Amino acid sequence: MAHQSKVALDQFLEVIKNADKTFLDPDKNLDEQGIVDGYRHLFHLLRTSIDFYLFNDPINPEFMLLATPDHKVIGDNVDAVYYFTQVRGDQEYIIKGRRYDSCYLSFCLYGGPPNGELAERVTLNINHTDIEFDTDGNFEIKLTPDPKRKNEFKLDTDSVTLFTREYFFDRFNSHESDLSIENTKANETPLPLDDAALAYRIKVMSTFFEQITWISPLPVEFPLNDFLPPFPFEADQGGWGTVDNIYCFGRYRLDDNQYLKIRFTSPECCYWGIQTWNYLMQSMDYKNYKVCINKGTAKPNKDGSYTAYLSNQPMVVDNWISTAGYKEAIIFCRWLLAEELPEQPTVELCEMTEETE
Repeated sequence: MAHQSKVALDQFLEVIKNADKTFLDPDKNLDEQGIVDGYRHLFHLLRTSIDFYLFNDPINPEFMLLATPDHKVIGDNVDAVYYFTQVRGDQEYIIKGRRYDSCYLSFCLYGGPPNGELAERVTLNINHTDIEFDTDGNFEIKLTPDPKRKNEFKLDTDSVTLFTREYFFDRFNSHESDLSIENTKANETPLPLDDAALAYRIKVMSTFFEQITWISPLPVEFPLNDFLPPFPFEADQGGWGTVDNIYCFGRYRLDDNQYLKIRFTSPECCYWGIQTWNYLMQSMDYKNYKVCINKGTAKPNKDGSYTAYLSNQPMVVDNWISTAGYKEAIIFCRWLLAEELPEQPTVELCEMTEETE
């Protein structure tokens, strides 16, 4: 009789084998670079599936890094650091940490089936304004079915995953928070996985892998060289967004002699940023290109508004963003803890001149 793990692995390999149908679909209308990115994304996604659901479990949780400069999934942000772990609603968790110089820190729990499916809802969102810190930035919070004191928060029965989010105005010259998580009800040293347990984890990895390919790539029918109206993320929207965010999507297609002039205003907020993504919701190559500006790095106009520039070629202007060699892709904005809904950015397609080059 075949091992359960063998059966589950064969099923997972079949999912991987057929995954390119999601981006080769003619209705997706991806360009050549988008198709190449689709194949590359499969390897990023495979690594994430393993980290999240083979090396992690809700009884013995561990914060797993979501994205690095070379490994990106599920809509990473250049200015942010994200961690993931599984949780379970009948357990109790202590998160300890020390916050340094981030502009935003949060812990967001999601509910749904515990089998790797996309989250159905946000069950709890805790950000730095909800947490009591000591004078050195240290804190301890408890996620529990029965919260009673400060820094204790309700863990709903259907909670299955947790994402941490930490944003910076100057991420690579900043100090990421120290974070750890412990399940207070896990009193036994874990045993090696048996065949049934490993088979289950492989099935969960397979489900997660497949369902992420359902939402990546993003729709290419987004308005060309323009934005959709900004919208807040709702708790029952599904997926792994945060209710602290307002999102705004656009799409660009530029020749080498063209650029986009993007004008916008921002309400009072904790953070805002504009960056480029490929169609798989992966940030562009920020090791070698300037692909993002934010509230802390952008230079405002005299009236407090902002003008950003997007182009393939470098421009001698404030608030320039590089396409990182992509002729077409996504331009994406987000606001955190905004006091009101931002206005839709306006976009002008322009030709390069000697003054802008």
